[in-house]
Amino acid sequence: MGTIQIKKVAKKVTVGKKGEQRQQVEKTYGKIIYRGTLTLNDMAEHIMKHGTVYTEDVVIGVITKLKTCMQEMLVDGYKVKLDGIGTLYPTLTSQGVEDAKDFSAQENITRVGIAFRADQGKKSMYKAAAMKKDTTLSTSLYSELTGEDAEDEASNSGSQQGGSGSNTGGSGSGSNTGGGSNTGGNTGGGDNGGDNDTPTPGEGGGSNYE
Repeated sequence: MGTIQIKKVAKKVTVGKKGEQRQQVEKTYGKIIYRGTLTLNDMAEHIMKHGTVYTEDVVIGVITKLKTCMQEMLVDGYKVKLDGIGTLYPTLTSQGVEDAKDFSAQENITRVGIAFRADQGKKSMYKAAAMKKDTTLSTSLYSELTGEDAEDEASNSGSQQGGSGSNTGGSGSGSNTGGGSNTGGNTGGGDNGGDNDTPTPGEGGGSNYE
């Protein structure tokens, strides 16, 4: 079980049904406070802490070789699936032409990149439901930085004490860390006001990488 720190972000969003008068209102959404970016060496060191029999240099060597081989396969038009992690695949952007005869792969293809789609299989640890189950969402760090009262995480999750059925936090206390968003992908929420922490998909979903 890990903990993801959430900060509150105010956004102006347009509400109202189509055909009716719509207005802008300000709503508060949740956004991830990233702890940092782990490098290959960082991950190799972390793997060592799990008691692996392989030394750090061996772990780095295997991952480096995997990285090189994946690039070879991707530029050759293959998708590369890492079971339980996800699939990397090549993507492209092209300029359209009116007549198919005028289309040139060299002139009309403007970008070739790589996209990643997390494994969404039933046993995957990276699917949205699994990530949410294994993650504790907290605004405690945000509260320390801003001076706001820290929310009671237990009351937010609906915990009860002594089997009495009483809510330890009281009804409606604390902030909504979800902000109406889907933590597995688009954090925008139902009214299109939130942030999208995941880059725009290239083909069929997933994150784009140059």
